[in-house]
Amino acid sequence: IDWARFGDAPADTSFYADAVASASYRPFNRVIRHATELDAFIAAAPAQPAASLAGLVFPMPRCGSTLVAQMLGALDAAISLSEPGPLDAVVRFALTRPDIPWERHIALMRAMVGALTRPHGGERYSFLKLDSWHVLALPLFRAAFPAVPWIYLFRDPAEVLVSQLRMRGYQTVPSLVPAGLYGLVEGASAGAEAQCASILARYHDAAIEALADGDGIAVDYAELPAAFEQRILPHFGLRLSDLERARVTARAARDAKFPDSRFAPDSQIKRQEAGAAVGIAAARYLSTSHEALRAHAKR
Repeated sequence: IDWARFGDAPADTSFYADAVASASYRPFNRVIRHATELDAFIAAAPAQPAASLAGLVFPMPRCGSTLVAQMLGALDAAISLSEPGPLDAVVRFALTRPDIPWERHIALMRAMVGALTRPHGGERYSFLKLDSWHVLALPLFRAAFPAVPWIYLFRDPAEVLVSQLRMRGYQTVPSLVPAGLYGLVEGASAGAEAQCASILARYHDAAIEALADGDGIAVDYAELPAAFEQRILPHFGLRLSDLERARVTARAARDAKFPDSRFAPDSQIKRQEAGAAVGIAAARYLSTSHEALRAHAKR
């Protein structure tokens, strides 16, 4: 485990990698390097993290999860981390090393979350917005944090597919995730629409299976930002103060990935851009699971 000193600066960037990049330029981190072996890292982890984990956000790609992470970060005494790379490494390690006892992977997961959510300024609780493919590792997260509530964010399939076709995320490229994670996806000759849609269907199926146990909820992108206060926060056991509501409203008005710009809705543009191939792939692979998630979100 490699360490970097963040100082008093909170990791409140749109993505955790941006905070790490900024910290890496600090003179201290350029001169002093510190690493911990895994055994020592796990052994030194506290039984309970100082900023207790209050919620997990599992997203479908391009569905507003970065916005939700930013809104959670606007709460008093909260740490909200978006797709921290070290946690992704833990998940990959668990999925590619089945020879290591499950209990060891759970211990490493807990130690990593405890390290990532160390308070910088008296924060009391924390949230993690995970990468989209991490929903396939939900059993690991739930084993490590059985009492922590979680949500699954989803969006109209055609809109997500259009976004992926504009610029593929690595999560929808099978060779860039742990080998065999997606299985055979329509063979090597499948079009991009079919391949992406079948991968997204895997995410939905994993979420729907886990939702049956009752400790998670599904949240539709179409219901944001109102669903943040109406459904997400109550599920995490929280309520907004007036000051927090003002900060959350201000965050929701900005583009989550480019905070200097105002948010501009793009659902209609994406639906207009969707061609026949997108419609066919969405209907074939995602219509049933999307409707199941919509039904769950209305409960």
